[in-house]
Amino acid sequence: MVSLCLAAVLALGVLPASAATTATEQNARIYAAGWYRNWEGVSNAAQFKGPDGSLWYAVDGNDAVTVYKTKNGAPVSGTVTLKKPHPLFGTVVCDSAGNFYLVTGEENAANNTNTETVFISKFNSKGKLVKTVGDNGSSSLAYYYDSSFYTKIPFSGGTCDAAISGKILSVHYAREMYSGHQSNSVFSVNTDSMTKVDLGTFYQSHSFAQRVVPTKDGFVYVSEGDCYDRAFCVYSVKTTGSSLAYSREGNIFDFWVEDGAFDAFNMFVVNENFAHMGGIAALSDGKVAFAAQSAQSLSAAAVSESEEIFIQIFDPYGALNTQAAYVTSGKRTGLAGNNGRTSVTNYGVKWLTSYGSGASVDNVQIVATDKDEIVVLYELTRNYQYEGVWYMVLDAKGNVIRSATQFAANALLNPCKTPVYADGSVWWVGNNTGDGGGKIWIYQLPLGQSEAVFLPGDVDGDGKIAPEDARLALRASVKLEKFAKGSAAALAADYDRNGEISSEDARLILRKSVGLE
Repeated sequence: MVSLCLAAVLALGVLPASAATTATEQNARIYAAGWYRNWEGVSNAAQFKGPDGSLWYAVDGNDAVTVYKTKNGAPVSGTVTLKKPHPLFGTVVCDSAGNFYLVTGEENAANNTNTETVFISKFNSKGKLVKTVGDNGSSSLAYYYDSSFYTKIPFSGGTCDAAISGKILSVHYAREMYSGHQSNSVFSVNTDSMTKVDLGTFYQSHSFAQRVVPTKDGFVYVSEGDCYDRAFCVYSVKTTGSSLAYSREGNIFDFWVEDGAFDAFNMFVVNENFAHMGGIAALSDGKVAFAAQSAQSLSAAAVSESEEIFIQIFDPYGALNTQAAYVTSGKRTGLAGNNGRTSVTNYGVKWLTSYGSGASVDNVQIVATDKDEIVVLYELTRNYQYEGVWYMVLDAKGNVIRSATQFAANALLNPCKTPVYADGSVWWVGNNTGDGGGKIWIYQLPLGQSEAVFLPGDVDGDGKIAPEDARLALRASVKLEKFAKGSAAALAADYDRNGEISSEDARLILRKSVGLE
């Protein structure tokens, strides 16, 4: 790995104060294999927290997966090679002892439904295989599902996500079944004995995106379905040792469809749910935060609406069809269900963006910090121009404590993968449009003092934008006023977010103060 040269730094665009961005020596495009406009794919690069608390990442190869260790974004000598027991790559995670768990799969060309097609392999910290456990896709199905619902092609029509809670590793993945239809499945093991663990029944058809996050006493899963059920569906489990203690399931956010679409078997219409998966993050008080993108309406208006970002913060074991389960407020009502004939109400829906037509958000991701701050990241395109990675920061109640801010104009997120919070920063690996997208970069979004609470243009911090703020910004532009780097005043004075305070910022703030901006 090598550090960025000055030219590369300038190509990145605006970066937050003290952000560290590193170009590696790897020439590889990070992409989501199998991605389509309606459903996710499987990223060829996994990112996770290593046993030392730093970002580590792994890149899929033909016959093996290579794990790269970093320390605060800087390279650590040596890599670990995990030989793939099966050709299809799902993901990689690591436990606190440094053991790796590689999820792989293999398509069954025949119709023997007892054939194992998805696998979890445990490797020690040196990359030596300890044991592989396989499953045929029956592990999370209720007793009344026959073998046509087993997994024929793993990681199809969605993604693969995995998490460790205590001694349990749980994998949430998409698959094609022997019936020819698509759904999700959950496969869990005890990491000590590498034996299967039953965490209950969870099935959604069709499921085009999957997430799982560990909580202090179990897991929370979320799935994006377009049919049964047509919603973002949450499944939460509490565990005792390696056993299921309690579970709760419910739809938290429904999708509209035109009346009778499913009865007419018009899959092109049914598959379009006017939404795309984001992510889910666990908070220390047992609540979870879910962020994604969607059209706002539960009516025919959804067809022409832009997809905007929303958040819901809730008790995953509460009554999810009531406001009482939600910390955030906001309600949407309308028609949903697979034929668009069911009256529904969604609670706790707080909209975070309103870009409107001419703009699109993509790859919404969410991560929680050790202070229960919630960071929402996304890619933004406006008027056919890519504007890079943006982010906002919220508190545990859903209040915005940092409004939408550009991280870097040329940065890209790792698709369908949750960023890592470590060492006071949010980390991920991704490509960069400035170099043609051919190199892997390590990105750091620091969340220290640079995350000062501020209102753009409110230089004096009195809660409103006035001519006095423009005067202060103008003085700062000619060095007659000095603001500490990363302070709320400095960030508010840099109104155009180009990394410096200039007379142009003062002009824009003055226009804003009189309603012209």
